[in-house]
Amino acid sequence: MSNVKSAERELSPEKTEAILRGAMQEFLEHGYAGARIDKIVAAAGVSKATVYRHFADKAVLFTALIQRIAVGVHFFHQQELPPLGEEPIVFLKRYATQILDRITYNPQELAFFRIIIGESGRFPELGQEFVQNIEKPNIDFLTQYFATHPKLQLADPEVAARTLTGTLIHFVIMRDMLHGGNILPMECDRFIDGLVSLIIHKNKSH
Repeated sequence: MSNVKSAERELSPEKTEAILRGAMQEFLEHGYAGARIDKIVAAAGVSKATVYRHFADKAVLFTALIQRIAVGVHFFHQQELPPLGEEPIVFLKRYATQILDRITYNPQELAFFRIIIGESGRFPELGQEFVQNIEKPNIDFLTQYFATHPKLQLADPEVAARTLTGTLIHFVIMRDMLHGGNILPMECDRFIDGLVSLIIHKNKSH
């Protein structure tokens, strides 16, 4: 997919926001396959030429929305590791809680993720953009954290990072996307405490 960052810089913040807001509305209402540029243009209140000049097609718009979410979620783009004086179990519990809270209190983003999963079979590039912009930075950050913290001597930091991230995603899918919270109920605090303790204590090298 095309890079949309330069395109966004050329637009005024107001027009960029209007276009992306219109695109989000259209994707949520009609899915990726059913979305129409004409409707995005109408919702944004800008000319079709403006949209096409900066976003060549709906694939670029969809990518822009993924990148917008990634930038807005600060823990996906940590520039520095947290202070080494902070106990790993404290940081990791806060980190996991932030992820679940972000999803819980942003139903629009959850609905958007549902579209990505649901349509990535026909449009694999949607899933790839999600992995590239959101999952990979998250896993890379955690891998670095696990590998460099002096109090953590994990046998395989990347496996630990993928375990933490993947289990959190599975929890969200079961609870929020498959509506299984009443079938497999579990309090978030209990889940996070157990998950972090399991990763720290069961993955240490001997």
